[in-house]
Amino acid sequence: MSGQAAHMSARRKALALTQLAVLLFPHLFLPIAAAPVLKSRRSPPIDQHDAGVLGRRVFASSLEHHGNRTFHPSFGLFPKGCRWRTVTTENSSLVDYQFWNFATEAWSDERPAACVPTTYPAPGPPNWRWNNDTPRTEVTCQSTHCVYTNMYYNSGRWYALVDGELFIPSWRFSRNQEVVPFHVLNATEFIDSVKWRLVPGDTILFDFIFFIHPTAIGHWWEMLGPLYSILKTINFKRPCDQFVLLHLGRQHMLEWVRAMIAVTLGVGLDEELPPVLVQDETDNAWNQITQQLSGFDRDTWYVFERVLIVKDLATGGGRTFLNFADAREFRGLIYRQYGLPPPAPRPRIPRVITFQRKRANRRIVNEAEFVELLRQYGELKIVEYNSSSSLHEQLLQMRETGVYVSVHTSNLANAPLLQPGSAVFEVIQRNWMWNGLDCSFRDQTHMMLDIHHYAWRAKLLNQTVYLNERDYYKVGHWPAGQCGTEECVEAHTNVDVIVNIPEFKALLDDRLPFVWAGATVSEAAIPWPDW
Repeated sequence: MSGQAAHMSARRKALALTQLAVLLFPHLFLPIAAAPVLKSRRSPPIDQHDAGVLGRRVFASSLEHHGNRTFHPSFGLFPKGCRWRTVTTENSSLVDYQFWNFATEAWSDERPAACVPTTYPAPGPPNWRWNNDTPRTEVTCQSTHCVYTNMYYNSGRWYALVDGELFIPSWRFSRNQEVVPFHVLNATEFIDSVKWRLVPGDTILFDFIFFIHPTAIGHWWEMLGPLYSILKTINFKRPCDQFVLLHLGRQHMLEWVRAMIAVTLGVGLDEELPPVLVQDETDNAWNQITQQLSGFDRDTWYVFERVLIVKDLATGGGRTFLNFADAREFRGLIYRQYGLPPPAPRPRIPRVITFQRKRANRRIVNEAEFVELLRQYGELKIVEYNSSSSLHEQLLQMRETGVYVSVHTSNLANAPLLQPGSAVFEVIQRNWMWNGLDCSFRDQTHMMLDIHHYAWRAKLLNQTVYLNERDYYKVGHWPAGQCGTEECVEAHTNVDVIVNIPEFKALLDDRLPFVWAGATVSEAAIPWPDW
């Protein structure tokens, strides 16, 4: 064996040993803090009712433990009359809920009427008539969205009622969901022969595109941005009468998510969210997508009077706002929701560097060295947010941040909320490029026109630690150009990253002078790193 071959063999063995060590002793690879960590503050006691922002009342509860059950905090906006908190049990992956009883001001296991969909039995409410005097489904589509009149739901599936003999095939209205044409000779005769109920008004049907990553809040931008722009330009009720959320549970509607939905739908400062309809919950994401809408009977046909569906990336849509003005307006409205001044240019970009740490996958293995590097450039603050972290708390941190550093995860969901002139430095894991995912957060910050966004990309096998040994042997040696399958991409969500410190330092040295000098985004732009 030549010297070079022996060296390569030794490197492969060392890397394999590293992979095995991470699997057997994961606690040894947790990042070591080199600066104070700003963790989420505890919520107020359960009986505290604070005056809300600009008149809206905000209720907050604290984390509680009773026996083997944990009751998680509840705070922020909720659908009117339907406030919940999640309940978990030791040694179980199932999540339960308690609901706030506004009459007794106490938590209860009973789900209130406001959390159950309001439907009307045939022939609908008094003086109601079919649109265009027909129960058949009609659809009008644009490049970004479709509006359905008389859309049907039955036993977990969505239907278009089609009368006549012309065959119409099924079509997908989102990446995960299809509309099934239901062919009958006469739509009126069919509806008169079945048990049906009406869901009146305007409904938004929302499919969370990456349901196997339900807490990946960064993906909400991809659908809410286009929806916000679309609602401003079409004749559709704002806020809508009900919001149907497919494939996720109540537990995944974090306070961050509910606030974003509120701004998207046009919920006023003194209003609550419209009713949110979800599917019955399971502890398996793949089973979740087949579940019945909660509160709906399987033997009944439900007619949604008017439905808006935004096209996602899989059906020809985009992944952000339709124009720059909408994006910046949205950012300002999020701050307004919490009584904070809207983002505005600052005389000087603060030399405050916020590093958002990851505690699960996509950690920075050599974090201690990485943190020491960041400390050379300004006042370093390390933050860790979780499902109990308030958006208000995160906005306050974004307001004072000059440079925001994070690996490519949902940590970067707050990047578009930075102040003008701020900069994002993103660490992208190896072989991450399928369907433009590596550019997803850059696409969001770009719409603000005033946030710099740079990235360092891991390209080498020795910069990647696969947390699943099988992934290392199966796809670890694939070149980036071949990693275009979902299987390969999923394997690279479950990795840790070893940052090349000299390369990252060179990026900081090259771009930070422009940031500190207040250069425009176009003046300080550089090409996105290839793979």
